[in-house]
Formats: sequence, structure tokens, C-alpha cells
Amino acid sequence: MIESLELENWKSHSRTSFSFAKGTNVLLGRMGSGKSSVLDALCFALYGTFPKMSRRDQSTESVVNIRSGAEYASVKLVFGKGGKEYEITRRIGKKLTEAEIREGGKLLQKGAKPVTDLVVEALGVDYELFTRAIYSEQNRMDQLLTLTPRARKGEIDYLLGLGKFDEARDGAQAAYGKLLEQTEALKAEATEESISHARESLQSQEKNAQEAAASCEALAKKSAELAAELEKKAAGLTLLEKTRKEWAAKKRECDMLRGAAERLARETEGKTRVSKAELSQLEIAQKGKEGDLLAAKEEAKKARKAHEEAVNELAAIQSEAKASSERKARVERLEKRAAELSEGKDREQIELELAASKKEEEGISKEHSRLSAEIEELEISLATLMGAGAKCPVCDSDLPHEKQKGLLAEKKSLLEGKRRLQAEKAGLIEEKRQGRELRELTFSELKLCIAELASLKPGEKGEGEIAALFEASKAKKAALEAEVKKAEEGVSGLEALLSEARDELAGAKTLERLFFDYDIGRERLEKAEQALFGISFSEEDYEAVRKGAEALLVESARVKSELSGEEKRKKLVGDMRALLERELSAKLAKQELAGKYAIAAESMAIYKNALSAAQSELRADLVEEINQALSEIWPAVYPYSDYGGVFLEAGEKDYRLMMHKEGWKEVDSVASGGERACLCLALRVAFATVLTPDVGWLILDEPTHNLDSDAVQLLSEAISHKIPAIVEQTLVITHEPALGETSEGAVFRLERDKAAGEDTKVAQ
Repeated sequence: MIESLELENWKSHSRTSFSFAKGTNVLLGRMGSGKSSVLDALCFALYGTFPKMSRRDQSTESVVNIRSGAEYASVKLVFGKGGKEYEITRRIGKKLTEAEIREGGKLLQKGAKPVTDLVVEALGVDYELFTRAIYSEQNRMDQLLTLTPRARKGEIDYLLGLGKFDEARDGAQAAYGKLLEQTEALKAEATEESISHARESLQSQEKNAQEAAASCEALAKKSAELAAELEKKAAGLTLLEKTRKEWAAKKRECDMLRGAAERLARETEGKTRVSKAELSQLEIAQKGKEGDLLAAKEEAKKARKAHEEAVNELAAIQSEAKASSERKARVERLEKRAAELSEGKDREQIELELAASKKEEEGISKEHSRLSAEIEELEISLATLMGAGAKCPVCDSDLPHEKQKGLLAEKKSLLEGKRRLQAEKAGLIEEKRQGRELRELTFSELKLCIAELASLKPGEKGEGEIAALFEASKAKKAALEAEVKKAEEGVSGLEALLSEARDELAGAKTLERLFFDYDIGRERLEKAEQALFGISFSEEDYEAVRKGAEALLVESARVKSELSGEEKRKKLVGDMRALLERELSAKLAKQELAGKYAIAAESMAIYKNALSAAQSELRADLVEEINQALSEIWPAVYPYSDYGGVFLEAGEKDYRLMMHKEGWKEVDSVASGGERACLCLALRVAFATVLTPDVGWLILDEPTHNLDSDAVQLLSEAISHKIPAIVEQTLVITHEPALGETSEGAVFRLERDKAAGEDTKVAQ
């Protein structure tokens, strides 16, 4: 029995709980109140899915209550089976899928699939059977009666689980056709004629392979003999080539040394050899000139340094003269501006004038403030007088109208005069303020001019003194420039003399080296000629041996090439033979496979016929059980005797629902709305009891769909009072109050203001 169900953030439910009873449990509410989502949650708790989710009409995210802002929804279901109480908890969200099942508080399994597998094991009912036999989706209660007989057959076969036989038979038929097609195709590719031709081709290639192998063996033997002979010839030629290289190297050395000796003889012809004493004197003379040049460069360096100091001194005097001229011009400009600003007055006079102006401005401001106070008093007095009646507001004496009018005119005239005077004072204050501010700005600029004049102190030297220093520095610079020029000319002359001494010494050393190289060259040439005469070599003997080796090499290459060609032919023949062997093997394999496919096709035809026979036999057994159940259920759910019985007639192409009233007739021709509703209920109960006899559950979603009030009343009586005697527990989703009023079990009312976006509220 299903004992309780708790929902948290599930669709329109925030926190909802149900405690179910045996018998009929009714969930009553208007459309959109969240009734069907309770059954979705129950199915999800058991199997981790529900019909709309399986069909992908709803996504994982859509089951989470969006108003809650939660990241996941959870359901908890408690049910009993076989004396044990199971508690399932599942949580689902965008990034979450959790599940666990407990028995007596003990954790049995965790994870979506393990929990579902354990539920199937405990109930003996999988998800598909649950949705076919126990759970009737919304608006599907009377679906069987609205279908054509052929369509009704497909729906009932689905409910009974027989539709899988049709799928298997269709698959078997397709496989049978495919196997026949493959059999014919394989037979066409592996005919006896093609197999015989392949065998003949293979025998021909085997003969070619034997011929190619014999030719390769003969050529390989000849190639080995030529290689041995060539090896002997190559050894003798190698010794000759080594001797030839030694002789050629010595000959090149003699030719090179002879040429060098002749070149040195030409270069020393007519020249006298320089003695060591003469070389020593030339070296001493060069060193003396180097010392003179070094001293001259030092004097030139001192002259350039003195000249640089004179240039810097002259630049400093020029800078000082420029600064003195700029300071004099700035003093003249400041003195002129100070005279313009002071207008012949000293600083003390200007400060006294500013103080007097400020004091006068303050006096006028005080008068303006006094006038403001007087105007305010007059305005108050006028307002009081205008609001007074026949009594004076000051002394409370009688105040005639004419007197009041005269007083008002007098005070208004006085007020206007005060206001004109106040305006004049305000203009005068502004005029005084602007004048004062202008004089203050002028005085500030005058003070800045005086301060800057005080900072511009006269230079220590006068203009005449600076001019005299400039001329003296200029003359000094010119004299030093002449000294630098003279020193640099002396350095240039000494550098020329030193260059001549170096050239003379280098020429003497070069001549000495030539004579030395000539002596060494003659000595080396004599030794090389002696070594050349000691080598025994004949170019004619070498050429004879070389040509013999080359002829033998050509013959060996020819034989190797011929051998390579034969080996390639042997490989091609071998590849062709292997190809023909594979082709023959493939044809024989296809011939064998064609036989196997033919046998498989015959077996598939037998299997297809067996499926049809099994389906027919199972259909007959199930329909017999359904009709047996209907014979017991119908009298319980239908309270009248005008229809004595109902049964399901199953043919190969259709199903017909029959009712007995003066003979057996089809339902469509005799039954009214009430009878049809009771028949649909009886069928649902029959399917549940036959297909899931050990569960004892029945779940109906909106069973009163499209029924009139009489049919609703009849169905309500059956569900509430008759079905509990057949099915242990029934859950009904409905919007019909009649079902809730007649039910003797638990009734839950679900309410929700969908337009206002409220969550579902439940009352038991």
C-alpha cells in the first residue's frame, strides 16, 4: 500500500504531504491546481521518471518550482510490500540527480538506477508495466471506446504487452528479406564456373613461379662468382691506387717547391742582402722618431686644453654680459609699471585711502540694514492696520474708516520713500565695493613689483669691466689657437718622418726574409726530388689493371640487374598467385556463407511464424483472463441488471467490446455514457488485477472526462464503494466534487490561484 508522499519545490508545490488510506483516495481540485503533478511525483519516486518526462514533453529543470528559487526538487514516498515498509527519496535539478531507498530506516541502495532496480524487484512491476496496467494518464480512461476496432487492437496489445511481438515479427520479416537478398548476392559472386576459372588461373601462376625461381637461382650463382673475382681485382687495384697517390703527391710537392724557388730567385735578383748591423741601426732610428712624436703630441694636447679653457672663459663672460643686460631691462619695466600703479603716491598713502574707503562702505551698509528693519516694521504695521476692523490695533480705541484710510495712505507713502532710499544705498554699496576691489588689486600688483625690484640686485661687475674682460679673453683665445695650430703642424711633420723610417725598416726586413725563404726552399726541393725518385710506379701497368676491373664491374652490374628483374618478376608472380589464392578462398567462403545465409533465412521464417503463434496463444490466454476478471468485476461496478455481462472479443485484426442485452452486442451500438464509463473502469481494474496481481494499486487521472452528470454519479459510486472490494488501494485525480462527496476513504482538496502565481495548497 502507498502510505505517504511528500513533495518539496515540485512543480506548483512548495511543501506538500499526503497520508493515503486503504480503499479510494481522491485528490480533488480545479484544472491547474497541481493534481496531476502529484501522480507525476509518485511515478518519479518509484522509477525516476514519469510519462511526460519519458516523452520529453517536460525537461528536468521544469519540475523545479521556479517561485521557490531552489536549485532542486525532492519527493519522498513510503509504501509497503510483502510485510516490509520502503522509503524512497529522490532529488532532481539542473545539476543534481540523487536517489536512495531505505527499508525500516536501513539504507538499501543509493543512485538513480540502483534504486529503480530495487523498486522493480520489490514490486515485481517495471516502469512500462506500471504505466500500462496501474497508472491511467489524464483523459485516457475512455480512450479504448473512442478508437476504431483496428486502432483499439493496437492500444489493447500495448496495454497487454503484446505490441512487442509485432515489433519482433516486423524485425524478423526484415531480417528474413535481408538474408535472402544476401544469399542471392553471394551465390551470384561465387558461381561454380567462376571458382573453376580461379583454380585454372592459380595453376598457371604456380608454373610461372617455378620458372622464375629457377632463373633467379642461376643468376644469383653467376653474380656470386663475378663478385669473388671482382674482389680480387679490387684488392690489386687498391694497392696500385695507393702507390699512384703517393707518387702524385710527391710530384705535386716537387713542382710547387720548384716554382717557389724560381719566384724567390727572381725577387732577389740584383739585390744585396741586408746585414744585422744595418737592421739594428734602422730600428734605433725608428724608436728615436717615435719618442720625438710622443713629446710633440703631449705639447699639442696641453695647447688644446689651454685653448678649451679660454673658450669656456669667454663663454662665461658672454653669459654674464647677457644676464646683466636682461636684468637692467627688467628693472626698467618694473619701475615704469610701479610708477603707473602708484600714481605718484607712496605705499602708506595708498593703504590709508583703502582703509577710508572700506570704512565708508561699512557705514553705508549699516544705513542699508537700518532701512531694511524700518521697512519690515512698516510692512507689519500696514498688514495689521489693513486687517483691523473698527478698533485701533495699537490702543484698541475706535477707528473710523476715513481715519484708517488716511493712516494707510500715510504709511504707504513713507514705505515707498524708505524703499527708494534703500535702493539708492544698495547701488552706492555696490559702487563702493567695486572701486575698493579695483584699488586692492592695483595695490597687490604694486607690492609684487616692489618686491621683485628688491630681489633684482645689481651685478658685482659693471658693464665697462665686463667689456674689458671680454676683449682680453678674446685675445687670449686667438693666441692659444695659433699655438695649437703650430703644435699640430709639428706633430704632422714628425708623423711623416716616422712613417718613412717604418717603411725603410719594413723593406729591409722583407728583403732579409726573401733571402732566408730562398735558402730554405732550395733545401726542401732537393729532399722532395730524392723522395720522388725512390717511388716505383708505372702509369701503363695501372691503366691495364683498372680497365680490367671496370669491365668485370660492368659484367657484374649487368648480371645483378638481370637478377633484380627476375626477382621482381618472381615477386609479381608470387603476388598474383597470392591474389588468386585469396580470390579462390573468398569465392569458396562466399559459397559456404551463401549456404549459411539460406539456412538462417529459413530459421528466421520459422522464428517469425513462431512469434505469430506465440502472440496468438498469449493473446488468447490474456484475453481469457481479462474476460474472467470482467465477469467478476462488472457486477461489482455496475449496479443494474439490464446489462448482464461484458467481454472482450479478440481477433487477429481487431478487438471488439461486447455487452449482453437481449443477446451479445457491440458496446458502440447499445451503451450510454454511464454504461461506457463503468465498462472503462471495469477494463482498467481487469488490466491491473491480471497484469499486476500482487500490487493491488489503481491510479486514475480524471476518469470522469467527457461524462454527463448521471454517468459521473454512477462512476463515483463504483470507484468509491465497489472498487475497494477488488483493488486494495485506488488513487483518483478529479475535478468532480461528486467523487469526493461519495468517497469513504481519504479526500484531499487542492487549491491554487494560478493567475496570481501562487503555490498549491492542500487540505485533507
